[in-house]
Amino acid sequence: MFNPEDTSRISRRDFGRHAAVAAAFALSSGMALGSPQSSPQESKQLPEIPDRGLAGLTAEQSEEVEARLTNIIRKYGNRLSIAQRDHLRRILACNEKMLVSIRAFPLQNGDPPASVLKASFLEQTASSDIHAAARSEGSRR
Repeated sequence: MFNPEDTSRISRRDFGRHAAVAAAFALSSGMALGSPQSSPQESKQLPEIPDRGLAGLTAEQSEEVEARLTNIIRKYGNRLSIAQRDHLRRILACNEKMLVSIRAFPLQNGDPPASVLKASFLEQTASSDIHAAARSEGSRR
């Protein structure tokens, strides 16, 4: 059954190498052939308008907006028009401005919640008793 002298068999190490090379080749050729490349006109238009919607942001915030926009364009670029990309940039810049106050708040993992929901069943039963009394008075008349 198993012959250690048989050289036509492949070792686990060789199999792993061949599998890794095949997977890398499949992914790289799939990306090159399967995804449409952005036209040179689109790639030229994006760098021309980097500051649109980014007024009032620091350099780090602008970089984060651009990184998020780049990721969205990477995923959905062939479906987005230039106007939609500009709109996305404005939305991301607005979101980044709102996140400034949230990120500025000091918070640690062990901090308790700022507010705790306290349900009071006593108030609920008292108010339902008042409503029941009002209904019974209305039915007596």
